[in-house]
Amino acid sequence: MTSEQAKKFIAGYPGAKNFVKPSHLEDLSPLLECHVEAIVCRKDEFHDISGAYMPRKETLDKFAQACGISYNPTAETTRKEGSSCYVGSAQGMVMGPDGKQIMGPICEYEFDVEVRLEELKLKGKTAWNNGSKSTRPYTDQELAAERIQLMKVGRMRANTGARNRATIAILGMQTGFKNLFDKNASDHTTVTFLFSRIIVNAKNEMVLNRMLDNIAGPTQALFGSAPVAAISGRTDTAELPMRNATPAGDDFDDFPADPPADDERVARLVAAISEWTLSDDQRIAKRAQAIIDRGESNPDVLEPSLALLCYLGNGGRTGANVCIQALDDAPDVANLKALVEKVNKAKAS
Repeated sequence: MTSEQAKKFIAGYPGAKNFVKPSHLEDLSPLLECHVEAIVCRKDEFHDISGAYMPRKETLDKFAQACGISYNPTAETTRKEGSSCYVGSAQGMVMGPDGKQIMGPICEYEFDVEVRLEELKLKGKTAWNNGSKSTRPYTDQELAAERIQLMKVGRMRANTGARNRATIAILGMQTGFKNLFDKNASDHTTVTFLFSRIIVNAKNEMVLNRMLDNIAGPTQALFGSAPVAAISGRTDTAELPMRNATPAGDDFDDFPADPPADDERVARLVAAISEWTLSDDQRIAKRAQAIIDRGESNPDVLEPSLALLCYLGNGGRTGANVCIQALDDAPDVANLKALVEKVNKAKAS
């Protein structure tokens, strides 16, 4: 969208939390454009920590997607320090108004299992006695079980924490929001956040052509450029006559016209001649193939030619060379019919 369209979109959300970058609303290169997105979040998508609402991981993921945040793979690591401490690191990056990637700070998050166990000891284990909530000290066995669970998720928690910090850092967002929701509001109460990102302007002709080149490049490298095939057809724009059209206003449906009888006859004769192309006698197979190849469609030529092929294929010897010569010469209907009559007389005798 253009800068004016983006400002108009933002004006439609007067009570939203606005995290649109001012630099995204300036005049950009024709190859780029600004995209503004509104994200609606519920109260239960935040952690309520003493009145400060901190976005959950899935909420931060929605924010990151709306801003076009990606993560630097070379800076994303999780290392183990000591026997029970995991440290994750991550770095976010977004496309800037000039089309270059803007790198955020490298953020770290430490997850120490021993520290978490000490916190559990201080808080105690929640217990219920006759419907009333109370706390009691952890037993040694319970602490051992908790330690195993923390060790299982330690590496994942360190990586997730680092990513969340990297997302918040590049967004320029505070960790928590005070008074974001009323304390007595239901979990379905919503608040809107506005985010912006720079995207490639696919409507630009230069960008579009470049995208098409990138798509077609690998295919052409593998298989080469496809030849342009000319499609033959009618060159005039005259309307083709309708066949078997019924007069307007009648109560009968139009049916396609029956094919001419000659078409069926030609198809039958061509099919019969095609069978002789498989003959073991190369003289017969060669003549049959020649008839098919030249696209003969005159039934007055096909019918006597088929009769001569059948005569030769069934072992006819009288006048065989004359029959072959007639099949090789240019089609002569009178000559072919005369030969068929002679062949029939020879077979009868």
